[in-house]
Amino acid sequence: MNLVDVLVPGVSTMTSNSRYFSLYWALADYAHDQDFDTLTCRTVLRRAEVALAWASVIDPDTGDLDGPGEMHGADTVRSRLPKGSVDHLVEIGDKSYSPRAWGYWSQYKGPIVTLGLATTDREALRRGPRETPVAVRNMFRPLLELAASRNPSREDAEGFVELTRFRPDSDDLAPLRTILTATGDGMDWKPNDATRRSTYRILARAVQLAPDSSSWTSALVDALAYGPEIHEDPLFTAEGPRAQSWRGLLLRHRFVGAWRRLWSRLVDQVWKSDGQVSRSDLHEWVRACTTEDTVGSFLQSCPAPFDTLGNPAPAEMLLSDRNEIEANIGVLLIGSVRDDELDGVARRAFRGNSHGNPDRGRYLDPQWVAHRRREYLHHPMSDFACAVVDDMLDQSHRVALTKMYVDREGRMKLPTKLHERNGLFFATGREGSGNVGLRAEQLGELGRQLGLFGVDEDRRVVTELGAAILGLPR
Repeated sequence: MNLVDVLVPGVSTMTSNSRYFSLYWALADYAHDQDFDTLTCRTVLRRAEVALAWASVIDPDTGDLDGPGEMHGADTVRSRLPKGSVDHLVEIGDKSYSPRAWGYWSQYKGPIVTLGLATTDREALRRGPRETPVAVRNMFRPLLELAASRNPSREDAEGFVELTRFRPDSDDLAPLRTILTATGDGMDWKPNDATRRSTYRILARAVQLAPDSSSWTSALVDALAYGPEIHEDPLFTAEGPRAQSWRGLLLRHRFVGAWRRLWSRLVDQVWKSDGQVSRSDLHEWVRACTTEDTVGSFLQSCPAPFDTLGNPAPAEMLLSDRNEIEANIGVLLIGSVRDDELDGVARRAFRGNSHGNPDRGRYLDPQWVAHRRREYLHHPMSDFACAVVDDMLDQSHRVALTKMYVDREGRMKLPTKLHERNGLFFATGREGSGNVGLRAEQLGELGRQLGLFGVDEDRRVVTELGAAILGLPR
């Protein structure tokens, strides 16, 4: 996640709607001019967000609340308006449109400040270093003037429906494209801006090379993670270290996903048991899921992690003939081999950066698994699988201890779903198996809204405008 922060500055896993970048850009400028204090800023912001959510669920033809609802909080507003009042939605509390005091600004604040669209002064929004274009100010001025005076009404919301629609000629799109893609001379572009532009170029080129991929992330994987394209494609070559960083990050993503799926299955095994489970019970479970072949023999039977030219090959994706547990352990072992064979920037990105030193390993990282692989190379896979279970249990306990806190009654609390008592484990909930986000989906969706990309029957394309702005080969 540290590397994702570096490669995707100004976008987070929670910033999927470009209209909110524009809203906060205009609001910061307006609040600055009006010298709003913190409380006034929060009130105006909440009213504006409720108005947009309300407008987005209105069907202009019928007036019913069955519109597309593309704004944040739309579903909450849709369900609560018939039962309550707009005052309740705006107020902070159980009937609010958002459980957060600052609404959706809470998830956009970091990216907005990174982009230079706003700053804060004791939480009050203030103008940022990127000057707010007149078109953006004018676009949101009626909404902000209303929000500064009172709560919105249904008639007000009906008047703001167009603010919730993404049109090719929307006044905010061109300025946002300029900022998010760091396009044009005469601007004070920072290193973060150059990195974000590079990532957009890499994503767009991946879409060109792999238009039939199932997602924006898959396009990156298909075009960049494996094979020789990274050395042969002119754009990937031009982006050099950043493209290599993405290769290492995408391969590490596969590795992390295997750990998350294994941990989810282990917790499920405890969760569905009738009583408490011992470590030996978990060993017995994982042994039943793995072969008695040695680790070395198992690896020889796996697809090759590299092709004959030394490029990473999609070995992790070719383990479908194994059961789920064995396949995920196979992904870890393949990752440990990649740790031996990758070099340069890709290897550093694959390993991750521990306090600035990529050679300093961490628990469960590729170097850890490589050490385990060498230790168990001539042992049965079932023994290695038991060691994997032990490593997960131990790491879970370490993480829980770092997050331990004392509650109001003076009791120590461990925020974990898997607990140990007297050598026995019990689960208080299930663990998800989804992988961490790389923000490619958010980048792709923002790019689609801004006219850089298009989606035609699930086929992703780069528009002519996107190709021109990002300097892509045709």
